[in-house]
Formats: sequence, C-alpha cells, structure tokens
Amino acid sequence: QLSIFSHRFMGIAEQMGRTLQRTAISVNMKERLDFSCALFTADGGLVANAPHIPVHLGAMQAAVTFQVEYWNSEGREGLQEGDVLVSNHPQLAGGSHLPDITVITPVFHNGIIIFFLASRGHHGDIGGISPGSMPPHSKKLEDEGAMIVAFKLVKNGQFQERGITEILESP
Repeated sequence: QLSIFSHRFMGIAEQMGRTLQRTAISVNMKERLDFSCALFTADGGLVANAPHIPVHLGAMQAAVTFQVEYWNSEGREGLQEGDVLVSNHPQLAGGSHLPDITVITPVFHNGIIIFFLASRGHHGDIGGISPGSMPPHSKKLEDEGAMIVAFKLVKNGQFQERGITEILESP
C-alpha cells in the first residue's frame, strides 16, 4: 500500500512538471526544463518530487518550511484557502539563487492544510544591475535582482498583480 501512495504522489509531481512545461512562456522552463516540482507535508517535509533539477529539490524543503513558519508566526495573517506564496531569497527563505523563483500552494481539506505543492523555476532576468540577473561585478545580493522573502502572489483567490509588480520593479 505504501508503494501505491508513493507512486501516486510521484505521479502528481511529474504531472505538475509536465503542466508547467506545457504552459510556460520562458525558454528556460519550456525547452531547458530548468524547473522542479514537489509535494510537501503540512509542516514542510518532502513527500515526493519529480526527477527534475537536484539543486532545486535540495533547497525547496527549506523554502516550504520557512514559508510555513513565517506565515504562521505571531502577528502574521496565516494561510487561507486561495493563497499562493512566492519567494526566492537564498539567504533568508530557502532559495537557491535569486533567478530561481519558488511558488508554493497550500492544499486544504475541511479548512486545514493537508499538504503543499511547490514549483521552482529559473527565470532569465529578475532585475538587478545588468541583464541576466547574475552580474559578475555585483557586490551585494540586491545587485542581482528582486529579492522576495515572503509574498502572497494570490491572496484569498485574488492575484496580487500590483504587489508583485512593485517587488519586481523595486531597486
């Protein structure tokens, strides 16, 4: 029975990857397949991952765990049905490097988070002091581009276009 669920969860992660590839606009994801997808427990532990990019998968658990702790900490609004999180910060939020943006979706059952779905994809440019987001002469992390520690990309089912645009356009 454990094998059945293991294969089912792996199949979900693989299907997430196929869907991401099929719907992507970015050449990095559509053709280079520079992305990873996985399922995590309600506290951020890895359940299953598709065999994508190993460096993504190694760091994604830290990213999910950070988001769970961040949004559930005192003074924060917590996570609700219809929320989707985004982050990329490698020093604070479990990212691998700034161009690898992670999107995390909590999955609810009867009002309780039962697991998380996460995808991490490499983006060709997320700002910074030169095109490509990885300038060889950068002196600090923000020189490489937009830094996202924790943001609700979708809040209560509503895409937060203004908020993410402000983050991506900020110096």
